[in-house]
Amino acid sequence: MASVTASTTLAIAALMIGGCSSVGGSAVRTGSVQLPAYAGPVAIYAANKPPANAVDLGIVEVHATQQEATVDTLLPQFVRKVAEIGGNVAVVDGVRARFELVGRTQVETFYYTCGLGATCAGQRVYAANDELMLVSMFGHAFTTRVEAAVPPSSAPLMPPEESQESPAVESPSESGGM
Repeated sequence: MASVTASTTLAIAALMIGGCSSVGGSAVRTGSVQLPAYAGPVAIYAANKPPANAVDLGIVEVHATQQEATVDTLLPQFVRKVAEIGGNVAVVDGVRARFELVGRTQVETFYYTCGLGATCAGQRVYAANDELMLVSMFGHAFTTRVEAAVPPSSAPLMPPEESQESPAVESPSESGGM
């Protein structure tokens, strides 16, 4: 797990050095309802409070580092990811920030005067650490455009009434054998 986090952080650091954006994220469909992308307004709710008639479509996570790691940057990305899996309701479950040290190799060239007034060049190579702030926003995508096809989670899952009946078994007294 630590190597995955370290490699993710290194990838983010490499993108930042290259001038690319560190903003990213994912949306994973976990519900039984599969909808195409949604292209309308998305309502935003906080702390696990979706509308009563909403159907869960999946989980969403977005993240960014350093200067891009703000709610102003992450919230539109979160809403975009919700709409990508067909959601019209975004529920933000939380925002998390952490700091990670990312190692890098630093190469430094220096110049000095050497014999007979000549200028010589040298290089120093050393390890350095950068501290990166990583902010994640996570939650769920819901839709209110379909009716819930699943019974409420508080109700027990029971088979339909007709399938609960057991097949008829003759008792020894009914079959005449005694």
